[in-house]
Amino acid sequence: MKMGVLAEVFGNMFAKPMTVRFPKEAIPIPDGYRGEHEFNIDLCISCGLCSKICPNRAIDMVEAPEEYREKYPKRYPRIDLGKCCFCALCQDICPKGAIKMTKNVFLSTFDPKSVIKEPIK
Repeated sequence: MKMGVLAEVFGNMFAKPMTVRFPKEAIPIPDGYRGEHEFNIDLCISCGLCSKICPNRAIDMVEAPEEYREKYPKRYPRIDLGKCCFCALCQDICPKGAIKMTKNVFLSTFDPKSVIKEPIK
């Protein structure tokens, strides 16, 4: 019995580790992963479907800042990633493809305001 345990211990000591040394190493993100949103305001038609379908109410429609209102006079989605469940329903329902999910998974922060994505940066 003890010989089997010792063999297992020594075998594991020299085996390749099962984990990676994050952040120096990372596991590749698979295609289709639903990470941070990417919003293209020039494609948006301000239909508001993304806001209506969001189950967590993480998207609300807001006006563009004053200096951009001449070019963007409508209301556009503001996304709160802190509320988002990354279901991608907003991406699926957008008729023009203005919202896309990216592979960016590095979203942790101490500042809650940094996870709110305004329509214009």
